[in-house]
Amino acid sequence: MINRDSVNKEELSQNQQSSENNFEQWYRFIKDHGFAWKGILSRYDGEGKITEVLDSTRKFTCASDASEIEHYLNFVNSEDSSKTIEKQWIIEKCGPGIVHPVDPESTIMFSSQGSGIMSRPGREYAEIYLIEGKFRISTVISYNPKNKCVLAKISLFREVKQQESSFPWSKEKLEITNREYPSLEVINSSMLRFGTFDEIPVSDKAVDWIEDNRLNFNFPDGISLNVPNTLNPSAETHLILSWRYSENRIKRVIAQFSSDSPGANLITQECKIT
Repeated sequence: MINRDSVNKEELSQNQQSSENNFEQWYRFIKDHGFAWKGILSRYDGEGKITEVLDSTRKFTCASDASEIEHYLNFVNSEDSSKTIEKQWIIEKCGPGIVHPVDPESTIMFSSQGSGIMSRPGREYAEIYLIEGKFRISTVISYNPKNKCVLAKISLFREVKQQESSFPWSKEKLEITNREYPSLEVINSSMLRFGTFDEIPVSDKAVDWIEDNRLNFNFPDGISLNVPNTLNPSAETHLILSWRYSENRIKRVIAQFSSDSPGANLITQECKIT
């Protein structure tokens, strides 16, 4: 004889677990990013020439019941403090992927390795995030669909938690410079899959950084970006953000677009310089 009360409790437990899994990305977002940040936004054109430098303040303020997050941004022109821009959004609890009101067509997802990505079906732009300790970097890569989908601009955020008294980032208006690429040993590699949002180990084969028809941008503070010069919205391609965050360690994030998916898979590699 079936114990109906026992069955109902079991179903309730399974439903609760399913609900928690559905919001795993939401709680990871709060855990990793839900702070106040101060930093620098540097904007570059598609050839790597710097066009603007802004001091930035970012705040992710979570409601007490975690039902929503207020996202606040403030930009101050580094050469004229009277020029400021403020932006503010309310992000409502959602899952399994995160939808930001700045672009409802995009999906944001975060790995357990401190990386994340916002990608959209048209691939006109993507934003890649990377956190290491008290530091946060992100880059927005934008292509021009009206001009053969050539690279149009890059925005680079370098941020630190606001309570930190020291400011670790280079404040000079540095142009992109050439940099030698060290040989690496990949010690950990995982993929967060778009759509299913599950995270799996993948081959630790190092990425071929130098390829034809791709551009290498070497930013200040050990940050590098490798992207295609032009983007085919329906072909397989990848965007690579690399950050040398310590003397002998590099984190690398690869946004992997395939021909059969509207969003990007996210590969995160922890690398040791050999």
